[in-house]
Amino acid sequence: MRTVTRRGVLCRTCGLAVYRQMTSDTLLTGWWGLFSFFVTPFVVLGNAFGARAALHRLPEPYGAVRPPLHPGRRVLRRAPAMLILTPIALVALAIPTLVVVGLFSGGGEGSVALSAGDCVRNEADWPEQQLRKVDCGSPLAEYRVLEEASCGPRDYLLRAEYTIGAPGRPGFCVTPL
Repeated sequence: MRTVTRRGVLCRTCGLAVYRQMTSDTLLTGWWGLFSFFVTPFVVLGNAFGARAALHRLPEPYGAVRPPLHPGRRVLRRAPAMLILTPIALVALAIPTLVVVGLFSGGGEGSVALSAGDCVRNEADWPEQQLRKVDCGSPLAEYRVLEEASCGPRDYLLRAEYTIGAPGRPGFCVTPL
């Protein structure tokens, strides 16, 4: 990790060019170290507010021997910024997308709330439970849901996800039809 400071007599245009180039270099190479990985975002933000404010105090270019430096593209439109901002934007968009998909998917078949007397079919092999509620007259019905107090030694206890409801609600089991 290293810190670079450029000192000199600069006009506003040259100062802007130096600021943009150094910020782009920091965005490209500032991450390559364990400590630097965590410090770089603070350095970039500090420069964005501190050094950028100092640029406005610099004088406009006038009467110089050499022409002023060309400031080039804005920092956020340069390749190093895109290299950093693209994964951040993808993560930022992925989180709300996953939330929306989860809301519209309805939680899948395994999260259906059952009550005593319902008939179900297990789409997995026991002890795994992937229960689907079916009509009791259907040939697909394999088990009937009972309250836990009525469960026998050959019955299967249901996981909590199938007994969604009020606190204190009794657990359930299923018995073969």
